[in-house]
Amino acid sequence: MSDIAPPLDQRRDAWSRYWQQDVLHSLPGSFAGNYDGAIERHWQQVFAPLGPKDRVLDLGTGNGALPQLLCGQHAGAMPRVDAIDLAAIAPDWLQQQPQACREALHFHGGTTAEALPFEDASFTLITSQYGIEYCDTQRSLPELARVLAPAGRVALLLHHAESRLTEVAHEEHRLTGLLLAPDGFLDRLQQIVPWLALATTPDGRARLQGNADANQARAAFNQGMQALQAEAKTSPVPDLLDDARQFASQALARLSGQPASDVLTHIRAWRTSLEDARLRYAELCACALDADQAAGFAQALDALGLRGVTFHPIAHDNGMLMGWVLNAAKPA
Repeated sequence: MSDIAPPLDQRRDAWSRYWQQDVLHSLPGSFAGNYDGAIERHWQQVFAPLGPKDRVLDLGTGNGALPQLLCGQHAGAMPRVDAIDLAAIAPDWLQQQPQACREALHFHGGTTAEALPFEDASFTLITSQYGIEYCDTQRSLPELARVLAPAGRVALLLHHAESRLTEVAHEEHRLTGLLLAPDGFLDRLQQIVPWLALATTPDGRARLQGNADANQARAAFNQGMQALQAEAKTSPVPDLLDDARQFASQALARLSGQPASDVLTHIRAWRTSLEDARLRYAELCACALDADQAAGFAQALDALGLRGVTFHPIAHDNGMLMGWVLNAAKPA
């Protein structure tokens, strides 16, 4: 992970708010349900040898995308699964699973990979999907090696610096910066609300006649909307800007039935979600590995005594580069 990282509590809170939205993984815009295609087939192959006597550890589990895949594949003979995440997690989907899965899956929120609360040699398989690279690997990889049992396996899917996911994260990090900038779109949206609230009553409309401040706020907001439209025409990923314009229109429409204070609270909540998203985009970009970094990751595992360490890129069925697959095992 990047040496310049937000404080741990800020990261934990931002990710906790994200997982509370009941999303299964961090790419809901690309995969409506769980991951499918090449990624799903990869994990099915990893999970195939498991039986009820095995024990699995999933690092950086989020809302449990990998445990859900495992549950679907091994519902009748589930291994015990411990899934950890820094964030506060309580996946809703677990309650709809068969009893064998519910009893086998154990989620541990507020838990870091740098200090695993498990005994030595506890797990026959350790997995992570877009998770462990967010950690301090100088501390988390020794912990991984410590809790891995003899003959145990490691299977990781890591962000790739040249993947489409990383490209999108770079652009959306830039766009959230534009929206959140001082005197940016969010500021102008908040500034127009009190004036438009006045326009909902006859007395208020009378007060607006010739009001220079109101006219200035309206002009600034309209310029902001036009700037977003122009930016969307040039951005390779304009969805966030389209969402911002739609959000603004819907927020201002609320003024017909809600007080300005409620509308401003609604806008501030969206601002927080954008700030959280910007943090997530920045982390993804900082943690994505180029070829040399992926090789260094593999060498670090080899130095910790793991053997058969391999890594290679993985692409989705449509050809989109999705990340690095890394596999290793502990000698028996």
